[in-house]
Amino acid sequence: MRLTSESAIFNMGDTSIRVKQVVDVNKVILKELETFKKTGKIWENDKEVQEEFYRQFIEEIVRLENEEGAVLFQDFVRAKTYTLPPKGKMGLRGRTLTNTVVKVGFIDAQRNLSEVGRKYLEEDIAPADKIEALLGLSQDNLVYLRQYLKLRIYDNQTDDYFYNFRFAIKFLTRYDDVPEKEFLKIIESIRPSQTEEEIKEIIDAYGDVAEKRVKFDDFYKKFFTITLRPQRELDEVREMFQKEEFTDENFMKYFPNRDSKAASLLYKEYVLALIGLKRNHDNSDFEKVKKLSKDDKIKKAFGENRIPLRIRKGCTLEEFLEDNQENPLLSDDTYLIYETFIFSKHNDLIREYKDMCRRTFQITGLIHFENGIVNLNNKWLFTQLLESVGKNFTLHGNESYASYEESPESPWYRETTMCESLGITKQMAQDFITKLQSAFGAKNAEHLMYIITDRREKEYRDFVEKHFPEEKTIKILHNIILRKDKDVFKEVTDNATVPTIYEYIMTIAWYHLSGKKDYMLHKSFQVSLDANKLPLTHRGGGAGDIEILAKEYALLIEVTLMKKNNQRRAELEPVIRHSVNFVLENQADKKPVQTLFIANELDNNVMNVFRAMQFVELNGTMKAGTVDGLNIFSLKTEEVIELLKKKKCGEEVLQIIRDNLEAKPGPIKNHWREPIVDEILK
Repeated sequence: MRLTSESAIFNMGDTSIRVKQVVDVNKVILKELETFKKTGKIWENDKEVQEEFYRQFIEEIVRLENEEGAVLFQDFVRAKTYTLPPKGKMGLRGRTLTNTVVKVGFIDAQRNLSEVGRKYLEEDIAPADKIEALLGLSQDNLVYLRQYLKLRIYDNQTDDYFYNFRFAIKFLTRYDDVPEKEFLKIIESIRPSQTEEEIKEIIDAYGDVAEKRVKFDDFYKKFFTITLRPQRELDEVREMFQKEEFTDENFMKYFPNRDSKAASLLYKEYVLALIGLKRNHDNSDFEKVKKLSKDDKIKKAFGENRIPLRIRKGCTLEEFLEDNQENPLLSDDTYLIYETFIFSKHNDLIREYKDMCRRTFQITGLIHFENGIVNLNNKWLFTQLLESVGKNFTLHGNESYASYEESPESPWYRETTMCESLGITKQMAQDFITKLQSAFGAKNAEHLMYIITDRREKEYRDFVEKHFPEEKTIKILHNIILRKDKDVFKEVTDNATVPTIYEYIMTIAWYHLSGKKDYMLHKSFQVSLDANKLPLTHRGGGAGDIEILAKEYALLIEVTLMKKNNQRRAELEPVIRHSVNFVLENQADKKPVQTLFIANELDNNVMNVFRAMQFVELNGTMKAGTVDGLNIFSLKTEEVIELLKKKKCGEEVLQIIRDNLEAKPGPIKNHWREPIVDEILK
C-alpha cells in the first residue's frame, strides 16, 4: 500500500463505501470478480467496465438477500436501486468498492485474483504451519493474518516502507490494556521514512506513558510533530509566522482544505483574529474569535471537532484569556497555532480511518478491541516468538514498490504461511516449540497442545458466561425472530450478517441447554470469530453449521433464517448431505448421532422429508461410506427459547426425540411433530 502524499495516513478500506461485514462482502467481491473476468473485459482505464462490475455486484447482493428473505448487508441498502452515475463519476463505485480487497492482496490493481485470493475463494489455503496451529484460528482468520504480516505501508515517493500490523503485534506484546485512541493514533502516525531504530524507540518510550510518568500528549508531540509534515514545510511555516507573511497564497498552501479554498481563507481570518486578540486585547477580535470558534470548519481544523477554546457564557475578555492561558492557540509563540492545526487535521484523518483499521485487524483473531481498550490475544505465544525469531521480525525496510506490489510473482500475492513470511526455518520453529514446552511445563508437543487447548476452552466458557448469559441469549433470539436487526447488531456485533449471528447465538444456546457438559465449546463454533470472540462469517468448507461432540452424543445443528417457501429448494439437500457426512465421521464412537434443523418458521414438506430419511440408505460425499438412515428433527426458534426459559436439559431433549423415532417404515403424515414437541416442552 503506497501513501498518496507526504501527510497521508494508511487506510485499510475506502471510506466512501463503508463496509462493516468486511469478510462476507470481500468474499462476494472475489466471487463476482472471478465471474466478471471470465467475460474477457479489461478493467484497467475502462470506467464503463468498472461501473458494469459494480452493477453486477449489487445485483448479486439483491439476489442473496432475496434468497435469504431479509437484508443481509445494511451498508448497501441505499444502493439497491442502481442508477447510472454522472459521466465524471463513472466507475468510481466499482473502484472504491474493490479497494479494500486490493489492500489485502487478494487482487491486484487490475482486479485480477492473486494466487492467495484464488485459493481463499476456493477454500484451498495451505494448512496451518507448526506455529499457526498453536493459535487455533479459522481459515478466514489465518488468511488475513498471513497477508497482514506481509502488508507494507510504502512512502509516497520512495521505496521505504513499514509493517503496520507487525508494529501492532510488537507494541502489544509489551503493553496491556492500551487505550484504543492512543494505540490507533500512534500506529496511524508512523511514517515509512522512519528507521527501524526510530520505530523501536517509539515502542520503548511509550513505557513512560503506560507507567503514567509522561502524559500521552507530551509523548505524542515529542515523537510525531516532525513526522506529520516534511521538515522543509515546518521550517517554511515557522518563517511565515516570524515574518508575518500572512498572504492568501500562504494560507492556501500551508493551511489547505481539500474541499474548498474558501476554507483556507476562513482559517486565515481565524488565525489573524487569534493573534490580534492575544497582542491587543481587542474586543472586536474577541467577538470574532468567539463566533468563528463555533464554526464547524474551525472546530474540525483547530479543535478536533470541538470548540477549540473554552468560552463560558457571558465571560469577559479578561476571564476568557485567563481560562485559555495554557491553550497553544493563544501562545506567545504564534507558530503553535500551526502545530495545533496539523495535529487537529491529522486526528480528523485518524477518526475517519480508524474504524476500518480496527475492523480489519480484528479479523485476524489476534488484536482485541473492547470498551476502548486494546490487547493482544495469544500474547504468551508472540512474546516468546519475537524473542526467538529476533531480527526476522522486522518493522521497516526498503525494497522496490513496483516489484512487491505490481508483480504477480511477488510474495505479497503468493500464498505464504507465517513461518515462510518471517523466514522461520523448521529448526527455528522446533526450537520455539521446545521453549514453549518448557515455559508451560509440558512433557512434549502433544501435551503442550492439550494445555493450550484447555486454556482456550476456559477462555471461551468464561467469555460466554460473561457476555451471553441465558437471559441475553433469549433476548437476542427473540429479536432475530422479529428481525430487529439493529438490536441484534447492538447486542452482538455489526461485523457479521444476521444469519451468521443466528448460527453463533444458537451455538451458545445449546451450550446453555447442555448444562455445560463435557464438550469443547470453542470447537463447536462453525463461524469464524474475530479477536473479540464474536462472529465474522460462516466458515464454509462443506461442513454443517454447528457440531457438538459430547461424551454422550454427537449433535449436528443446522440453522436457517430462510422463510419456509425457500427451505425445500435451499436447505433440503445440504442438511441431508451434511448429516450423512456427520454420521460417517462419528459412527465409530458408538454413540447416538442426531441432527436438529432449526428455523424461525418450518415448511411441512421439509419436515416430512427429513422424517422419512430415517429409512433411507444414503452415501457420503466428503467421506466414503453409507448410512442406514438419518435422525433429523426440526425445531422453531421460539421452541428453543421455551427450552431455555424452562431450563430444559439438552440431553433429555435428544433422548425424547430418539424415543419417538418410527419403529418401521410407513406414511409420514402432517402434524407428526406436535406431540413430540409437547413432550419436549412439558
